[in-house]
Amino acid sequence: KEEMAAFRDGGLERELEALNLAGTRPVRVWVEDEGRLGLQPITRRAWGLPGQGIVTSVDPRYEWTWVYAALQVGGEGCEFLYAPELNQAGAKVFLEQSSQREPGAIHVVIWDGAGAHPADGSALVPENVRLIPLPAYCPELNPVEKLWDVVKDAVSNIRHADLDALEEGITQVLRTYWEDATRVIRLIGRGWLLSSVNAS
Repeated sequence: KEEMAAFRDGGLERELEALNLAGTRPVRVWVEDEGRLGLQPITRRAWGLPGQGIVTSVDPRYEWTWVYAALQVGGEGCEFLYAPELNQAGAKVFLEQSSQREPGAIHVVIWDGAGAHPADGSALVPENVRLIPLPAYCPELNPVEKLWDVVKDAVSNIRHADLDALEEGITQVLRTYWEDATRVIRLIGRGWLLSSVNAS
């Protein structure tokens, strides 16, 4: 995990400085990830009466939805988007949506190197968006990963009638983040990521 340690210990600061964003426009930094959730049952431990087993109704089906999520580092912003599949067209739509939150700002998005992600400078990337890839195989560097665990806790042990019902359950969780900025701040934390962004 040398790459992960290097990214945390000054690597992100160097990446941000290399973008050469000094100027009159404000800069907003985001971390982004996608989660795939579907009608395959998610089972988790549950409370029950002593001596009694817990039975969960399941109905496995091969249908999924993708959720794009971005959290603003050092701010209160969050953006979400449902998509039927993960591809560069979906990434383009999500980057456009996120960039319009504050059109006059430059939005730096930190995400992994998935093939469904366009590269910085691609025609698919809005004019006011810049991209920084995370080191390969380092999901620990992305606070959005913690969000997926929260979402899965909320929708586990439930038989959802269809994808619409599942998305409704997911939305109930995500809504708490756009209604309460402190939840976003708690996911980002006060560690290396915030320090690196502030230093730049």
